[in-house]
Amino acid sequence: MLKNILSVFIFLFIISFLFLVINTYISENHKYKVMNNRITITEKIKDNVDKLTILINDTDNVIEFNSGFENTNNKIDRNFWKLFIKND
Repeated sequence: MLKNILSVFIFLFIISFLFLVINTYISENHKYKVMNNRITITEKIKDNVDKLTILINDTDNVIEFNSGFENTNNKIDRNFWKLFIKND
């Protein structure tokens, strides 16, 4: 008997919680706050973009391209099995 009453209370609590959450999320007040926040953020971004300074381009002739490709293969030939060969 007590278990059934507890089950009903839990069920009612869950249903009421879901109702309150969904009702709050769908409310006009919440929609107004979201839209107001989006508009405010958009205006702040536009204001900050207008305040940005434009930097001059000082990268002329900074990077020199090396057209002569050097193919130097300094790779050391290593082989594990050559370690077992006896040097006479």
